[in-house]
Amino acid sequence: MNKWKSLFFILMAVNLIILIGSFILMLLPSDKKKPADPPPSEYELNVTSTRESLSAFINSYLEKKSSTDHDYKIEIDDEVHIVGTIRAFSSTVDATVSFQPTVKENGDVVLDVTRFSIGKLNVPISAVLKYMDQYYDLPNFVHILSNAKEIRVHMSEMPLETGQYLKAKRINLKKDQIEFIYYQPASV
Repeated sequence: MNKWKSLFFILMAVNLIILIGSFILMLLPSDKKKPADPPPSEYELNVTSTRESLSAFINSYLEKKSSTDHDYKIEIDDEVHIVGTIRAFSSTVDATVSFQPTVKENGDVVLDVTRFSIGKLNVPISAVLKYMDQYYDLPNFVHILSNAKEIRVHMSEMPLETGQYLKAKRINLKKDQIEFIYYQPASV
């Protein structure tokens, strides 16, 4: 009987070892990774440009979005220039307004007037801006503040495809460093 008693204790020990081992394995953390954080609601892409590329882009955009034939264009060197013509006394006169851009914290661009010319006539800056506001077909996201002598470009209001928008990050025209952030909703 000692033989059966010994075998019983050995079998019981094996069962206890299996039971304890199973219990320990259940308490150990699994190898599976924790669920990932939810995906972002939007993706961003940093875009850099040159003065030449940016002016070509802006002119192309304005040409496509303008409801009428516009008689002005954007030129960029160390400053931003709006070059065009205005109608005065049944003739056209060359007009140029120059701006220095600054980037606001929210990604909008403010264009401060640095100089202007209408033919050879000196006109107060606020009068030029009032004229531009009244007679030029500017996009809805461009706001002229004639008293402040500036034009504000609300980048996030620029109509792009299905919820996409832009913000300016840095504009340094003298060094030809222009950076924007392009945002796209994750659901698109």
